[in-house]
Amino acid sequence: MDMQKPTGEEIKHPENKEGNLNLWQRISGVLWGGPGKTFADIAARPGVTAMVLLLLSVSFLLALAILPKIKEFTLWTIQNEPNAVNMPPEAMSMATTLTVVVTLLGSVLAPLILWLIMAGLLKLYNAFAGEKAPFQTLFAVTVYAYLPVMLGSIIKTALIMTSPAQNFQKISTSLALLLPGDQMDRLYMVLMQVDPFFIWGVVLLAVGSSVVMKVAPVKTGAYVGALWLVYVLGVGLLTPLSPAGI
Repeated sequence: MDMQKPTGEEIKHPENKEGNLNLWQRISGVLWGGPGKTFADIAARPGVTAMVLLLLSVSFLLALAILPKIKEFTLWTIQNEPNAVNMPPEAMSMATTLTVVVTLLGSVLAPLILWLIMAGLLKLYNAFAGEKAPFQTLFAVTVYAYLPVMLGSIIKTALIMTSPAQNFQKISTSLALLLPGDQMDRLYMVLMQVDPFFIWGVVLLAVGSSVVMKVAPVKTGAYVGALWLVYVLGVGLLTPLSPAGI
C-alpha cells in the first residue's frame, strides 16, 4: 500500500497536485471555485501578465463593439444643445473623433490606473497590518478581483448594443435601474455606483488581500468596504449632472 506522504506544496495546494494553477483555473477559482485557495496560489506565484493582457484585450474589444452607439449618442447630444444650430459640421466631427479616441484609450488605461491605485491603497494598509506583502502580489490580487467587474461590463455592452443610442447614459447593471427612467438626480448618481458586480469585486479584493497579508478577512473587508463607500459617495455627489433628457 502506498503510504507516501503529501509534499508541502500538495498540502498548500491540494486542488492542484499536478502543478501550478493555470490561467483558466485561476479565473474559475476566483469566480466560483474557491477564491481563498485560488488567491493563496496567486500569492505564491503572483505573475499576472497574461491576466492583465486578457482583461485589457476584452475591455478594448468591448469598447470597439459600442463605438457606433457612442458616435450616435455624441451626435445626438450635440444636436440637442441650445447652440447646436451654430455649430459647424467640422466641430461635430472633431467632437465625435475625440470621443472615440477617449473611449478606446480609456478602455485600456482606466483598468490599469484603477489596479495601480487599489494596489497602492492595499500596500498602505499593509504597512500597518499583517505580514508585509510585495506590491506585485497586491497588484495581482486587484487584477483578479476585477473579474466580476469585467463580467458586468460584458452584460452592459450587450445592453448598449441592443438599445437606442439616446439611452446610453441610462444603461446600467446597478441599483439605479430601480428608479424612474427619466430620473437623473444625485440619488441616481449614487445608486449608479452600487453595482452587484462591483460589490462582488470588492468582496474578492477583501478576501484576496486577507490571504496575502495573513490577516482576518473582517479587517481587510472593513478597510476595502470603507474605500468603496468613499468612492460611491464621491462619484455620486461630485459628478456633474447632465441636463434632463441628455
